[in-house]
Amino acid sequence: MFVTKNLYQNDDQWKNTALGNSKETIGSWGCLLTSVTMLLNGIGYNETPVTVNDKMKKAGGFQGALFIPSVLPYVWANCVYKDMQNCETTPAPISYIDAAVAAGKPVILQVDWNKQAGLQTHFVLVKEKKGNDYSIYDPYKYGGDAPDKEVLLTTRYKYNGAKLATEISAVLWFENYSIAQPEPPKQTKLSLPAEKFVVFAAEDDLALRAEGSVTGYLWKRLMKNTELISLETKAQAQAKVGKQGQWIQVQDPTGQQGFVAAWYVSDKKVTASSSGTPATSPTPSTSPTPSTSPSPSKSPSPAPVPAGALALYPTTQITLRSKPVVATDNIIRYVNATEQLISLETAEQAIPKVGVQDQWIKVKDSTGKEGFVAAWFVKYAGGSTAQANNTTPSSGAPVKVKTTAEAVSLRKQPLVSDATLIKRVPIGYEFTITETGGESKIGKNDQWIKVKDATSEGYIAAWFVAR
Repeated sequence: MFVTKNLYQNDDQWKNTALGNSKETIGSWGCLLTSVTMLLNGIGYNETPVTVNDKMKKAGGFQGALFIPSVLPYVWANCVYKDMQNCETTPAPISYIDAAVAAGKPVILQVDWNKQAGLQTHFVLVKEKKGNDYSIYDPYKYGGDAPDKEVLLTTRYKYNGAKLATEISAVLWFENYSIAQPEPPKQTKLSLPAEKFVVFAAEDDLALRAEGSVTGYLWKRLMKNTELISLETKAQAQAKVGKQGQWIQVQDPTGQQGFVAAWYVSDKKVTASSSGTPATSPTPSTSPTPSTSPSPSKSPSPAPVPAGALALYPTTQITLRSKPVVATDNIIRYVNATEQLISLETAEQAIPKVGVQDQWIKVKDSTGKEGFVAAWFVKYAGGSTAQANNTTPSSGAPVKVKTTAEAVSLRKQPLVSDATLIKRVPIGYEFTITETGGESKIGKNDQWIKVKDATSEGYIAAWFVAR
């Protein structure tokens, strides 16, 4: 049984909220959004349709009112959208659904909610198997519905023969992982060194961890300029400040001890004056523009945006820097998590760096400023491109794409079916486009691209790849 609380898209709390980037409302069209919200809460998160709507918008998870499930793991790492299997013209794969439900995996089903001719799409979340039927969490509240009322799929949605195999028009498969927090490690408190040495958090949300590793248990996050007393000797700590890959053992003002990333601390407080935004961003490979520079009154020409460049979003507030290194003298400005950044590197260059420690990506912010951001604090928005209207092939050279979700299917035909599956590949897997003009489909819903890798050739869903 998949256990969660039944939420309703037409709840007065959010029914009039605009869905995604559209004029439609959650109450009218938010059945998939609400089903996903229930799914997320069932694996340990605490969301509402409003919070999921907002977070998905910020992450590029909508095309108008269209919800893009492949973006989910970029916001909620423990929920992965696997595939959508269309069953409009074929019987639904009941045995596979049963197996997933029995294993406690979340499954969302598409059904026909109206007896009119054609498919009137509605999405529901499966609760458990009941005889020859499914008990469901229905995101639309009808008269008499209540969270504890059992709703059977073929009792409520019975316009195609009232049998499971014909009433289900599509299956959305997901993978879920536990988000249970590990037990805090035991800690022996250390004495302060005789010679006091203080460092300061150079960024908001600096992690204080039990070990000197990004995987170490997280004690807390610290605000910028939090004063930290080094538990190491002054000489040891001073040598690490600002150094990538180094960690300093410290004590915060509450007495909590742990490790902080040395490349995110400074030996002096970060002030507005020390990080003031220059009129023009200096070229990263050189010093700030000297007085002999020609045309000093003009801003430098911005770097061209590569065809198919990626749209990126910070995972937290980050710093746009003039050079790819953490230092107090290269800060251009702080960038909020809601702000879109455009990669000035090609997708082939940028994608392998996204989320990777010690990598940097050159970007342009929403104000036109250019600089570098820490790649381990950005994500790309569902494979969306910065130049969707640029469909001109680059040079006749083979165009390569990479998958933007886990377990993307390579298929014999451009059709979702068990019979067409060749294999599933991980996120970041590279294919070469083999059809003329295939690059124009990249990132587009309901499009398929013919591709190949070293061993196979087939079709990949265009909405799951990026350049």
